[in-house]
This record gives sequence, structure tokens and C-alpha cells, in this order.
Amino acid sequence: MIKLATPISHLFENSDYQNIIVENSDTFECRDRSIDSSIDNQTLFHCELQPIHKWSEKEWSFLKRIKESKPDLRLITFHLASCCDEPKLVNQMFELGGREYSKQEMFDFAKKNFSDIKNLFGDSVFIAVENNNYYPTEAYRDVTEANFVSEVVKANDLKFLFDLSHARVTCYNKNINFERYKNDLPLDRTIQLHICTFGIDKEKGLAYDAHNYPDEEELLEIQKLVKNYKSIEYLTVEYYRDIENLEASLKRVRELV
Repeated sequence: MIKLATPISHLFENSDYQNIIVENSDTFECRDRSIDSSIDNQTLFHCELQPIHKWSEKEWSFLKRIKESKPDLRLITFHLASCCDEPKLVNQMFELGGREYSKQEMFDFAKKNFSDIKNLFGDSVFIAVENNNYYPTEAYRDVTEANFVSEVVKANDLKFLFDLSHARVTCYNKNINFERYKNDLPLDRTIQLHICTFGIDKEKGLAYDAHNYPDEEELLEIQKLVKNYKSIEYLTVEYYRDIENLEASLKRVRELV
């Protein structure tokens, strides 16, 4: 049975909103910023750490904290966000910062880190990576390429978190075909979908991850993916602006699946 896994956000700070979200969700996805949340049934954790980078004790300490504080955890997911270890956020896009890694270095770090992550969390927790947005800076070299994502997933025997908005942003900004890009991703290993609608900055001529509520085109794409890929277990609506549209989106997604 597919479950609606809603992110723990600022909306949970309002008890009435929290009750509405709980009523319309099956489980919850914790994020780095909500790690101290004590709400029940946090079976997913979406972690901002990048296993394609070289890690220190700082990263491992945070992962140990996740393990200790989330006893219900069944899936932890990671970013593949940049090819450098200290990316700088400029106008909502990463710029190169710190050490820039080669593709082979990122593959090597992934192999070591994912082996150790599996040892830390054990067989009861699935491990997955998410596809990222592409923006036209060198910080995104390699990491948004479908073949790169697929290689990381398959070489390390991982699950895949497919973020539809990220894929559409990448395709718009690279001027490539969405269907072709999507089909080059490791969809047969998809365990979770992140769902929202992207936006377009007409002045810059760039798409961006706006986290708008999912429109009908996106909902139909979800329905098609769920039908074609039986490995999908979790659907996550990434919308945080108001409770009315979040509630409506959760109900609409449930109707579809």
C-alpha cells in the first residue's frame, strides 16, 4: 500500500494545522531542520548531507543522532546537490566553493560512505538518493546528469527518490526533453516521489523549484508513475505555504492512488 508521507514543516507549529495534516497523512518525513520534532510515526528522514563528498566526524555524528532520535525510521534519503564541498548559495543557486571534486572522486566517496551508512542503519532502513535541480553554474557539474544519478544508485544498490519538480527544472534549464531525461533515471528503483509544481523566472529565463502545489499535469504524471513502477512506497507533497492548498493536495493525491 502506498503511503502519503508529509514533511514536518512550520505548519506543524499550529495545532489545528497539525491535526489536519495528521488526518490526511499516513506517515511523516523529517528534515534536518525538524530533527527535534517529537511527533509520532516519523518513518522517513530527508537528509541534506551529500554522500558524494568527503565526510568527517561531523557528518557521522549527525547521522548517529538521526538513528538515535528516530526509532521508527524506515527510509533515509540523501542529496546529490553539488560537485564541491563548500557550495555558496547565491540568488538561490549554488556557486562553486571549497574543493571541487572530479566525477571519479564523487563515485569513490559514494562507495565508501554508502557502505558505512548501511552498516550504521542496518537492514531495516532503506537508503535512497534524490535527483537535484540543475542551474547554470559549475557547482552542478555532473551531479544532475541522469547517468550520474543512475550510476550512484546502481553501483551502491540504493533506492531512488524521484523529485519530479527537480527533473522538470533540470530539463527546462538544460533545454532537454523531460521524457528522455526521466527514462534515463533509475526509475525501476524508485521508492518515493517528491511532488510539487515548479516555477519560471521570466526575467532570468530559468525554471526554479517553487514548491507550488501540484497541478493536474503533475498529478497525472504521478498516477502514471505509480501504475508503472510498483516499487514506489511513499508519496510526498512538498507544499508549505498554507494549510488549505496542502490539505486539498493531499486529498487529491490520495484519490489518484
